[in-house]
Amino acid sequence: MTMRDNYYPLREFNTAHFCVIADWTYDYDADLSYDESGETLRNVQSGKWVCMLVRVRVLHDTLGELGVDYLGGCVYEKPEAFMDHKECGAETRRLRASGSDAICGSYFTDMIREAISNARKEVLRLKTQAYPYIRNQE
Repeated sequence: MTMRDNYYPLREFNTAHFCVIADWTYDYDADLSYDESGETLRNVQSGKWVCMLVRVRVLHDTLGELGVDYLGGCVYEKPEAFMDHKECGAETRRLRASGSDAICGSYFTDMIREAISNARKEVLRLKTQAYPYIRNQE
């Protein structure tokens, strides 16, 4: 990955001082060794599926990037399919209604949580070490 990689938007949302951005770029170096049949490679090479690296960043309006998470080797029919959190939530509710304790996990949701967690840790570090004047900007 280089600084010149083109990232394409997936989702963005804002709070008073922060912006969370999920975006993606093509993953040309993915490990597809699990693909014993060759189906994944054929579909990626044909353009039917996309192999991508997903990035979630938390940006502060003046301090810049405070938290980030990356996940490569993501293969989906289209990039938007990576944002499966609504479907996973519905499936988890269906499972719970049937008495199961199982949950349907979402890489997208996990990445949002991880990037926000990283940003919170960085804000705490900055508050206590370098920038005590940002205490009221959460």
